[in-house]
Amino acid sequence: MLADMVCLQLETGMRPGELVAMRPCDIDITGVVWLYRPGQHKTQHYGHERIVPIGPRGQEIIRRHLTTDVEAFIFSPAKLMEERAATLRANRKSKVQPSQQNRKKRPPAKKPGTVYTVLAYGRAIAEAIKRHNRDKEPEKKIPHWHPHQLRHLRALELKRAAGLDVARAVLGHRTPQMTEHYASLDIAKAAELMAIIG
Repeated sequence: MLADMVCLQLETGMRPGELVAMRPCDIDITGVVWLYRPGQHKTQHYGHERIVPIGPRGQEIIRRHLTTDVEAFIFSPAKLMEERAATLRANRKSKVQPSQQNRKKRPPAKKPGTVYTVLAYGRAIAEAIKRHNRDKEPEKKIPHWHPHQLRHLRALELKRAAGLDVARAVLGHRTPQMTEHYASLDIAKAAELMAIIG
């Protein structure tokens, strides 16, 4: 689920807050390109409407997580834990003993929520990177990054491929200067890195 969240955010360039709040009822699936209208977004208080276009690759990711409940959040920590437990049960090598079938652990102090927060989404990514890097050689380690960098990367890709106006429309920016800031930030980091490593 976390990998799909990262891929979907990279595909669409949406903000982390828009991603975690995604529900099927907020997505218009009538066209070839789906249109996601977040219930709440950053510029809502200015009276702006935010529409996130979702292409075929993003649609495929969303389809994997849809349920019959159109009001439920598409990406849910509680749903993730249920799926994980079902996978572990299915992959058991030995049969469950009759005396163990109804055995349950004590309820946890904190249960997984029905929706990710932006902070929890960022922490989950950081934890996945930490686990990956655990016994790796230095050159195989993944550097730390945060979810908002996916938006910056998408802005850069869109600007290069289709120009500033298209990048601005996809990202939902009101001014070209904001899109230019997002798209040029990665170039500045790349230049800085190249100055160090040659």
